[in-house]
Amino acid sequence: METNYNTPDQAANTVDSKDLNSKMEVQVANKLLLIEDNPGDARLVELLLMDTEMSDFEITHETTLGDGISRLEEGNEYQAILLDLTLPDSRGFETLEKLLAKFPDNNVIVLTGLSDQTLGVNAVKAGAQDFLVKGAFEADGLAKTLRYSIERRNVLRRLEETQRIAHIGNWEFIPASDEFEASSEVFRLFGLKPRKAIKLKDLLIDPKHPFHQVRAWIDKAMASGMFKDEVEMIKEDGEKRIAFVQIKMQRPTPDTETLYGIIQDITETKKSEELRKAKEVAEQSAKMKERFIASISHEMRTPMNAILGMSNLVIQTDLQPEQYKYIHSIKQSSEILLGIINDILEISTLENGKIIFDDKPFQLNLLLENMINVMQYKATEKQLDFKFEIASNVPNVLIGDKLRLNQVLYNLVGNAVKFTDKGHVIVRVQNRGKEGEKTRLYFEVEDTGIGIPDDKLDAVFGTFTRIRTKDRIFEGTGLGLAISKNIVDQQNGQIGVRSEVGKGSVFYFDIQLAEGDPNFVEEEVKATQVSEVQKQGPLKLLLVEDHKMNQLVARKTLEKKYEGIEIMIADNGKIGCDLLAENDFDIVLMDIQMPVMDGYEAVSFVRNKMPQKNHIPILAMTAHAHISKDEKFKEYGFDDFVLKPFDPDQLFSKIANYVNGNR
Repeated sequence: METNYNTPDQAANTVDSKDLNSKMEVQVANKLLLIEDNPGDARLVELLLMDTEMSDFEITHETTLGDGISRLEEGNEYQAILLDLTLPDSRGFETLEKLLAKFPDNNVIVLTGLSDQTLGVNAVKAGAQDFLVKGAFEADGLAKTLRYSIERRNVLRRLEETQRIAHIGNWEFIPASDEFEASSEVFRLFGLKPRKAIKLKDLLIDPKHPFHQVRAWIDKAMASGMFKDEVEMIKEDGEKRIAFVQIKMQRPTPDTETLYGIIQDITETKKSEELRKAKEVAEQSAKMKERFIASISHEMRTPMNAILGMSNLVIQTDLQPEQYKYIHSIKQSSEILLGIINDILEISTLENGKIIFDDKPFQLNLLLENMINVMQYKATEKQLDFKFEIASNVPNVLIGDKLRLNQVLYNLVGNAVKFTDKGHVIVRVQNRGKEGEKTRLYFEVEDTGIGIPDDKLDAVFGTFTRIRTKDRIFEGTGLGLAISKNIVDQQNGQIGVRSEVGKGSVFYFDIQLAEGDPNFVEEEVKATQVSEVQKQGPLKLLLVEDHKMNQLVARKTLEKKYEGIEIMIADNGKIGCDLLAENDFDIVLMDIQMPVMDGYEAVSFVRNKMPQKNHIPILAMTAHAHISKDEKFKEYGFDDFVLKPFDPDQLFSKIANYVNGNR
């Protein structure tokens, strides 16, 4: 039975006239095959479509699978097929299998009963586009499913069109009669105008004709029965391309040999393959670089935790002014080094332009004084004249990223001191005028060091670039100038160098910074207000850490903060889990990289194997900076993290937060 309707008025009519049906096929753009033996369900589909923008569908309704397949065998094209799996001549999953076996490229939407939803899901896995549960879908749901089906069909048609123009041509050649017939694409690939069936020898009169190549390939195929290879193809205009040529010799009759050939221009594919391989090599190199940087940064962070931690402990004791100055310089140096370590770890972020800059007030003279104090020891050791000169019109209070500016200056001054054995290092700051609401400051670092050859000036700002001389190798990672350039570039500044071998160099850069309140006074040590632990009795804490110095730093820091605190220390995750099983703790601080059982394994064991203790807050205390990104620590089972070297106030704040139950 075939039901056709184009308007609501026609929906109730059953049309049998071939003439009328022919006219309807011209008018209707969308054709739907409905294979459903239940008249009520079939009628419901028709009525639902009438309530949508798809009321112009021409529905062909068949009640058996055999009749539906017959319709398809007639060459009719349907936008979609609605298929009931339970039919008089086929039942269940076999219904879909039979249809797809004959017509695998059709868009099939399976209709199932309420009790057969699992069957619908399996049908989609087997090749159906979608499934609808009879009695559970409405007009909008049906229309949405059909729209998806139509779009998918259009995509497939566009794909077929793309394949048709994929630079593939074919030909036939009969040696006995020299008859050669080729598709237009074959001629186009050689830069020739298409021709009908021809005699091949007529083309080969011209010794420069591109088809001499085709003749050579044919001769090879005739010698062995087949020729298949990637070849260099020369077009009529002399352009060289790469082509793939699947030529086979067959005998349609005992006395006739015919060669069937295809040719495809694969030049772009080969180029893409080469680019893909180059990309893979580059990606592999980038991954190795990332792993190297992450490993080095971790190894540096671990001792930095001890240095900075001990500095924080010592600076809280009663010190002589001179002792305070020394410890303060150590602390300042540690903080600067920590900033550089962070930049090393995120060099890829720097190069991708993803730095987030802070805008906070700071005092320029204090920044320069601290930098001078840090570098003074090495400069004095070399007997260098080391000073800075600030123009009188340079504002002292600025708003910007103090740490990033400090990094740039530290890198430039550090290099100047490193490469200068006698003479001076001078840091100059000038005001280049207002630009909008900001002031452009110009910085120079002048030295009387070894200088840089002209052919190396551009290279010095590259990643991992190091200066080498015949009689001396200078230490360093080669990242300092690359980091500095990224920081300056991303603040819309410029950085460069002037140099003369044997006389010295001048590194310079400029950046725009807003002026701050001239009355602002920067505090060197800022005390962070943290919540106190609110619990009866002493705080009980488990520290899982294998590094002895870091154990000492953490223990002393916690004991100074929390009077009467009870700390138990485990050298690895296994010992930590054993102690946790035998004792009650308010919180656990756990390192990641440990022997026997690492932090990941330990926290997983607690969360999954220790139901009576898995509620205890566990903080990752680690030098692995990547754990802080996108809250990855939660994926492993940690409640939070403290990054080494840790900030004591941050540690205290997080301990109080979790012990007080604010999780």
